[in-house]
Amino acid sequence: YFTFGSFNNFDKINSDVAFTWSKILKEIDNSKLVLKTSSKKLATKRLKELFAKNNVLDSIKFIDREPEFQMHLENYNHIDIALDTFPYNGVTTSFEAIWMGVPVLTMAGYNFNSRCGESINKNLGMEQLIAKDEDEYVRKAVNLTNNYEDYINLRKSIFNDAIKSPLFNVHDYSKSFFEALKKIVK
Repeated sequence: YFTFGSFNNFDKINSDVAFTWSKILKEIDNSKLVLKTSSKKLATKRLKELFAKNNVLDSIKFIDREPEFQMHLENYNHIDIALDTFPYNGVTTSFEAIWMGVPVLTMAGYNFNSRCGESINKNLGMEQLIAKDEDEYVRKAVNLTNNYEDYINLRKSIFNDAIKSPLFNVHDYSKSFFEALKKIVK
């Protein structure tokens, strides 16, 4: 089976997100969705109700917060594709997923908060993982699972591509930041 995942704050998972993710689960046989629980019991209860309403609760696995960061990162090893929330995208969770070699499917938004995922994927040269609306988001998820060789090639390249990108190149970032500070001081 194919496993999707999201470790984003549960407050970012609204009814539109739950409905869209449910459509993905319904269209892809034996697919699963792993959600990392937040500390809020009410948020978990609300999500279970949303997914039950969409008849996919049996395809959802909730996991608890990990006490150690390394254990948290290891949870990404059980995910094939990370699903970004919308309109409020993940940022830290997107970087974590990419660092662990997991592609992040996101949707382009209309303001800063809703364009973070788009910006991250554009800087990585992964425009194929940016959807313009919910229908395209579902189509892109389905296409990734149906084109397994393309998916595997993406998984193999994502970490190395990320390391070379401006987002992960700490040496160039530090150098540019230092040069900017020098200009400010002058």
